[in-house]
Amino acid sequence: MAEERRNLIDWQFVDDETWFRLVDRAVEHHRNGKTWTDAARGKSLCLMFFNPSLRTRTSMELAGSQLGAHVTTLKAGQGTWGFEWNDGVVMDGEAAEHIQEAVGVMSRYYDAIGVRVFASGTDYEADRDEKLLHRFVRAATVPTVNLESAFYHPCQALGDAGTLSTHFNGNLKGKKFVLSWAYHPKALPMAVPNSALLMAARMGMHVTVARPEGYALDPGVMEQARTYAARQGGSVVESTDQADACRDADVIYAKAWGGPMIYADPQGEAERRKTLRDWRITQDLMAQTNKAVFMHCLPVRRNIVVDDAVLDSPNAIHLLQAEYRLHGQKAILEYVWDLL
Repeated sequence: MAEERRNLIDWQFVDDETWFRLVDRAVEHHRNGKTWTDAARGKSLCLMFFNPSLRTRTSMELAGSQLGAHVTTLKAGQGTWGFEWNDGVVMDGEAAEHIQEAVGVMSRYYDAIGVRVFASGTDYEADRDEKLLHRFVRAATVPTVNLESAFYHPCQALGDAGTLSTHFNGNLKGKKFVLSWAYHPKALPMAVPNSALLMAARMGMHVTVARPEGYALDPGVMEQARTYAARQGGSVVESTDQADACRDADVIYAKAWGGPMIYADPQGEAERRKTLRDWRITQDLMAQTNKAVFMHCLPVRRNIVVDDAVLDSPNAIHLLQAEYRLHGQKAILEYVWDLL
């Protein structure tokens, strides 16, 4: 039955006990290294990407394989038909197949489906409500895993939590975590910063969101982060002063995002962003921290988002962070298939 499926839409729909159990499981997979098991022998996984991917695709393919499952990856529109998402339409355009049938068929072939579908960047309400992701989930009859959507990236969040747990030997509570906005030539979605914020708050860290005026994250996401922080003994504050926010930090997590302004005034956002090139992670900025580690979800634009000197320093743990995507996704598959 559909209601019995273990979907992973986002971690906010999963209780604390399960969240922390999966963080521990990701850490355990990291300790075990590149091990291959038969835990998911006989299982099959379909990955459907409507947007580009490097780490999510390869780590999820390998995660399924290392657990003994068969994995198929599809890039929508490249080797597949073009899909129609809206209901009640007369399909006399380019789309040859409705998402209802496409996902329905995959549900009959596979034991779980992963999907990546980015924000539209034009309809804030639809993106905030995850309209496309939920339409996909409604069409499925097997567990669905969010491989990054308009507002959330749960795979990245679990990998990040495991990375920090390993680096700080499990002692994250009370550490200062700075999520710093960074300049980027493009207005990027808010899924990763939203998930990084929620992850750090749920781990009991003292979180500062450093961002310019006009780049606030969604109020609902901020409220959820403060709820997590209050429950776990942490805190969440915002600052428009990057240098002050980074002072005495234990973690600097850099990420560009367009913010709500791209929906209301995309041209104004682009002009505003051009004036903010100095929002970059530099050696001087890192020198003001508490010997902080540097994190980024990747891909990262060198000397735009962060200087070479920072990215190539011993304090940069972005490659461990990327490695943890594999370990976290093995834990996610174990969760949705009830293998733990």
